[in-house]
Amino acid sequence: MQLSNPRAAAVDALLRIEKGVMISDALDDVLNAYHLSGLDRGLAVEIVYGTVRMQKAIDYALNTISRIKTDTMEPRIRSILRAGAYQILYLSRVPVSAAVNEAVKLVPARDRRRTGGYVNAVLRNLIRKLESIEFPDLSEDPVRHIAVKYSHPEWVIKRWLSRYGLEHTIRFCQINNTSPELHVRVNTLKVSTEQFQDYLAEQGLRAEKGRFAPDILYVSRPFNPAADPGFDQGWYYIQNESSAMVAHALAPVPGETVYDLCAAPGGKATHLAQLMQNRGRIIAVDQTEERVALIDENAARLGITIIKSLTGDAAAMKLPAADKVLVDAPCSGLGVLRHRPDARWRRREQDLHSLAELQRRIMANAAAMVKPGGTLVYSTCTTEPEENQEVIHWFLQTHPSFSLAALPAWFPQSECVGMLAILPFIHGIDGFFICKLQNNQC
Repeated sequence: MQLSNPRAAAVDALLRIEKGVMISDALDDVLNAYHLSGLDRGLAVEIVYGTVRMQKAIDYALNTISRIKTDTMEPRIRSILRAGAYQILYLSRVPVSAAVNEAVKLVPARDRRRTGGYVNAVLRNLIRKLESIEFPDLSEDPVRHIAVKYSHPEWVIKRWLSRYGLEHTIRFCQINNTSPELHVRVNTLKVSTEQFQDYLAEQGLRAEKGRFAPDILYVSRPFNPAADPGFDQGWYYIQNESSAMVAHALAPVPGETVYDLCAAPGGKATHLAQLMQNRGRIIAVDQTEERVALIDENAARLGITIIKSLTGDAAAMKLPAADKVLVDAPCSGLGVLRHRPDARWRRREQDLHSLAELQRRIMANAAAMVKPGGTLVYSTCTTEPEENQEVIHWFLQTHPSFSLAALPAWFPQSECVGMLAILPFIHGIDGFFICKLQNNQC
């Protein structure tokens, strides 16, 4: 009976996330185990993503009314209370009485009399005191106000306030707390953008062209690729527009040899193959056999035959020089918190420095793989300068044969030729950094 309960599924996923499982993997595991209808699956996903996004604000509200603070609660009870509070605070379509009653039912039967009464009391108290919960004062402590109200780590808010100011920081957080748009990259090896739009229209779905990239469509929801024949036939790949712009920056042409050194799960590698009309040679590298298998799986589905996948360390492996090299570097992911809300709680500020060191090592190794006259593109899905501009400044100082090269003219304008920082509150798409470099060695 429990395996058909969407709230039980959500709590099980939240418990897995607390143990370090990535949010997407936790949901996949739970949804495969539970027998849920389409609507119930949607509710479970909404509760999990919403609860993780708003965790700091939820804990703040619970801690104002509970004598037991969230950080000392037993993990299952904490997850039950967080999920129930999310529904009360943020899901207007869920009756508050249902949120409370269903939360109590999730308490293990052996503890229901005592702990179930506690869960019931806390959530009902939350309902009564909704209007009286006050966030820290914005004028007195803007960092804590924004961090609590919009549920982000304080160290992130401090950085963004110093760079973007109050209005843009709040807007950035608000965007991060919304469900992301569904962007698809049309596989033009099999179908044109217009043909795919017509295909979606036949299903009653609206698809609008992307803001920038010519092969990106924004698809209206609800749309479930897992149940769509077009997905199995390889007509498209789920990819945010910012990510899709990376392959366009590298601009490979048919017949070239191209390396993608941090390639899994294969989105950018398959896009490069698409731009090359599936003619030439792409070496796609990642660290584990499991991740490399994802590249092969996506290439096969999309009908791409020019990708050879390799297991290796992008910071150390040696390959002959290629025409073009892509380094989509491991990073903090602070530009894509809409898609990966758990990243805001996993990362620490000190991670930026260790990641930047790894990024520099990968770039130094990649430089040796670029032919004279060849192109190197560096990209991340973060907004932080240590991982972006500062890596490039270091690279140019230590590799004088390389210089910045112009990005495509249709890209958004940037302050520096060859470097583009994409910001959600300005460009309306995921936060990304893209830099194009040319090897001028004779």
